[in-house]
Amino acid sequence: MNGSPPRLPASTSSLGPALRGGDVARAILLGLALFGVAFLVLRTLAAGIVTPGARINYLIASFAAWCFSWFAAIWFVFVRGRGLSFADLGYTVPPRLWAMRAVMFAFGALPIAYALLALLRPVLDVKTGASLQQYFGGPDFTLIHAAAVLLYGGFLVPLAEELLFRGLIFRWLRQRLDFWPAAVVSAAAFGLAHIRLDQTIVAGLLGLPLAWLYEKSRSLVPAMLMHQTYNSLVLMLAFAVVWLPHTPQG
Repeated sequence: MNGSPPRLPASTSSLGPALRGGDVARAILLGLALFGVAFLVLRTLAAGIVTPGARINYLIASFAAWCFSWFAAIWFVFVRGRGLSFADLGYTVPPRLWAMRAVMFAFGALPIAYALLALLRPVLDVKTGASLQQYFGGPDFTLIHAAAVLLYGGFLVPLAEELLFRGLIFRWLRQRLDFWPAAVVSAAAFGLAHIRLDQTIVAGLLGLPLAWLYEKSRSLVPAMLMHQTYNSLVLMLAFAVVWLPHTPQG
């Protein structure tokens, strides 16, 4: 016995080796458990701290915990446990055309998402919660904070979420279902991860072109790039709201 991990069987689709439902479930449960522990630790450390600087540090730490939890869970179950590489999980380089399409999709999705949110919030009576100014405004929010938020929220969170929702959930479903049922179910799971109802709907709809990019390009990279571009644009617009000079009210 050489101790090498058992590899997964070949897939009947062209998205790579077939994924076992038990492995997908174990990765999801492990990721949720890791994030749950990290979340409890962060809440304990942040208890009673209400300064603007503490809020933004808590947000950055939450992004980091979310990324670490899913990267660790997927690595433990599929890389260490099944001997797969991240290329086996979909992280391959597609033709450049797919990167251009992904960026264009992100720029096109952004105004649609903002318009849909503006329509949904009054209909659903959704409270917006903490304002962007509470997180990104004030003298405690620096360029270093902005860079950290972009690194995690704009770059690493999309990497982790695309590995989870498209690389595992959509791919496992796609090996058993036609494209649209698999895309809708995985997009619904992606939407539910955003918790608040208006964001759940918008994120769920966003999951459909993300699944399409993966399906057609046979690579997770275009979906990751679209997700990264979209998140980064949202964050940079939020920074602009709090940093650009405002016209005084007359």
